[in-house]
Amino acid sequence: MAIPESFVQTIIDRADIVDVVSRYVKLRKSGANYFGLCPFHGEKTPSFSVSPDKQIFHCFGCSEGGGVISFIMKIESLNFQEAVKFLADMYGLEMPENDADDEGRRRRERMLALNKEAARFFHATLNSEIGMGAMEYFRNRGLSNRTITNFGLGFAPESWDALTGAMLRKGFTKTELSDAGLASKNKSGGIYDRFRNRVMFPIIDVRGNVIAFGGRVLDDSLPKYINSSDTLVYNKSRNLFAINIAKKTKRKNFILAEGYMDVIALHQAGFDNAIASLGTAFTPEQARLIARFKDEVVICYDSDEAGQKATARAMEILQKNAINVRVLKVPNAKDPDEFIKKNGAVGFEKLLEKPQVGNEYRLSVIKNKHNLDIDEEKIAYMKEAINYVAGIYSDVEREIYARNIAADTGVSAAAVIKEIEKTRNSKGRRDRKAYEKDAASPVKNSQPKSRELKYENVRSAKCEEGVLAIILKNDEFIPKTMEKLTSEMFSSDFLGKIYETIVGKYNEHESISLHGIVNFLEPVESAHITSLCTTYRYPANGLENALDDCIDTIRTEYIKRNSEEQDPMLELIRKKKEWGK
Repeated sequence: MAIPESFVQTIIDRADIVDVVSRYVKLRKSGANYFGLCPFHGEKTPSFSVSPDKQIFHCFGCSEGGGVISFIMKIESLNFQEAVKFLADMYGLEMPENDADDEGRRRRERMLALNKEAARFFHATLNSEIGMGAMEYFRNRGLSNRTITNFGLGFAPESWDALTGAMLRKGFTKTELSDAGLASKNKSGGIYDRFRNRVMFPIIDVRGNVIAFGGRVLDDSLPKYINSSDTLVYNKSRNLFAINIAKKTKRKNFILAEGYMDVIALHQAGFDNAIASLGTAFTPEQARLIARFKDEVVICYDSDEAGQKATARAMEILQKNAINVRVLKVPNAKDPDEFIKKNGAVGFEKLLEKPQVGNEYRLSVIKNKHNLDIDEEKIAYMKEAINYVAGIYSDVEREIYARNIAADTGVSAAAVIKEIEKTRNSKGRRDRKAYEKDAASPVKNSQPKSRELKYENVRSAKCEEGVLAIILKNDEFIPKTMEKLTSEMFSSDFLGKIYETIVGKYNEHESISLHGIVNFLEPVESAHITSLCTTYRYPANGLENALDDCIDTIRTEYIKRNSEEQDPMLELIRKKKEWGK
């Protein structure tokens, strides 16, 4: 629905941005602002700023920024209406009643309700006579009744319409079943159950909603797993299995395992911090979700070649998000589930006491690829290991690993350290050249980071940015600016839209503030204008003189783009002879 602007303003006034952001990011006060590690990109030094005075956030690293609504949109992957509803619920405010026009929200709520009913159906079927074989499967895997209930495990019977029939009788439609990924359509327009004769694993998000399902066969037939496709309420790259339970753990870290059964077995053994990705390679979005709760992850993947590659990828992504990484090798077992069955929870707890540091693990993988009894292999190992160690930030760690490489190969530590420094210097030169090349392109660097906001006239647009930054800082300049500029004179549509909004609020005698503007913009627009106002260098020769210079440039560029015959606005410009004074 179209949410009344007055209600959105109520949300903005009620939802303090420091309070909201601190639920996701650890903030520390520094001067007038609060700082923390950015939840939207990987960093080790806090560059994420929250201003309680301006009620905005801005990251000096990735340039994300905006107000409280745009923050919730970004962090929770919600659209504008959903973010407003989320904040309304957070602060106990009742949304305006106008559901007739809110088709997107209605569809989302219906899909969540359908998934919840489907989960109940699968769980009830598991506990019925039809589900005896599936229950035996879970029993053979060592699962207790309590574990089965805690995870809401279920069974999809070997039927073409058991689920669809049950859901249709509850009032859901064929289209809703298809859109939720619970049913597939046949050529004649009918539908049939997508999950058949499979044990079922409901996937639940951090807010406790059933958003998707994974289904596994009871034997060794293929495909072993079928997982829900992305839907209106589910994106596999942004969610994690069991995160709804693991987020409450008292343990200091998360255990990142490979599959549903590994995670469930770990939880049953008392390791309630286990999670897994969902039928896809580990993603940056999943790392950012983890970073909301923990700053350390123990990776516990299979030790085969595929597992090693997956571990390396997950490590890189996690470290970029400032998450400490350790790697757990599970000896004499193919996975944690098997290890726990053999050695019990006590045995696994002992393993957890000494996981390998991430860099140690990566170097051990490199070493195991090579036969160090052969000179050619020894050289190849040194090149690969030195290249990896050269990328480690810590001087101490680099020296320790350099000495380990030296011990492995019989080469002096001094020689290895020298090669590492040469590699680092070489990388540094390449980075500097790339930076210099980029810095030599002022037009490129004057463009917004988002391609959606590309400036056609950079000279005018930079002055348009200046006008907005100045009048948002000092609203007493707005009347003067209104006399000389209209939004049509702006070369950038979105900057013109912001200017028009400011003028409209001024004419309606409404308060004008940056956070009152950004919360009504698209996310990319919100981020750009927040970055602009946060980083704009206000000139030393006075704001009024700078404003006049910007206005003159915008007028000049506008005249260049238009002729007197094409645009009657120039008649107005001609009459303003004293504009520059």
